[in-house]
Amino acid sequence: MIDWIKNNKIGLSVLGLITLTTFLLVLSLSQQNQLTTRPDDVPLRKGPSRTSKKILALKSGTKLTVLKRQNGWWYVKDSKDDQEGWVASWVANNTFLKKPTALSEATIVLDPGHGGSDTGAMSYNNKYYEKTYTLKTALATRKELEKTGARVLMTRSTDVIVPLLYIPRTAEKYQADAQISFHFDASGTHNSASGISQYYYNSNSLGLVQSLSKSLNNLPLQNRGYDSIPYLVIKDVTRPAVLLELGFIDSDKDLNYIKSTSYQEKIAKDITNGLYNYIQTN
Repeated sequence: MIDWIKNNKIGLSVLGLITLTTFLLVLSLSQQNQLTTRPDDVPLRKGPSRTSKKILALKSGTKLTVLKRQNGWWYVKDSKDDQEGWVASWVANNTFLKKPTALSEATIVLDPGHGGSDTGAMSYNNKYYEKTYTLKTALATRKELEKTGARVLMTRSTDVIVPLLYIPRTAEKYQADAQISFHFDASGTHNSASGISQYYYNSNSLGLVQSLSKSLNNLPLQNRGYDSIPYLVIKDVTRPAVLLELGFIDSDKDLNYIKSTSYQEKIAKDITNGLYNYIQTN
């Protein structure tokens, strides 16, 4: 036996390495299935949705075992009392949120209109493109919404074109609470129109457009109100969806606002407030 061991040192070393690697892999997989809640009062729900019945509120530091994952929602077991249910993973893992609100559990899809070779509308001198400012405004809105703990998904975050039929897919896949498309209007005649407008199509989007319209009354441009129009990106989606026209890019007055970082940030704050009020009542 001693002679066999001496003659098989390499084999034993390899065997030991394989055993150690297997152990580390199992340990790694085990750790991946462990979660410790960070904010206080994280809702544990019966289903993978913020509207599903809340079972209880988990205190900060609660140790959970993840049993199943579904579109960002995790089915977990409380390691202490074996209570099982669903948590929004982005809420449970949040490192800066002290206490979640209804908006914290929401999934919001932001859709910056146009992009890439599709410039969208242009300023009167053809120098400024709609695609540039839809993206800037959507990114400002994402930043503001993320402060609330909400999960924010973008149809694009760079200067690329997204086919219109693809836009609702993110909202459908993640069962979004709201899809918001950002656009800027053009009248076709220099300085002939000014103001903002909001559009929806499906009846389940009426409450969303009303809440956002009310909040956007705070903007310095006149609110022309909301209307129902069958735009493709808000028509062919089952989730609540709106399209916002946030100024006329071929109006010198509106363009000065559109280009302004402070205006983009004001839009972001107003949308966040509008979504908060909407989510609270839906």
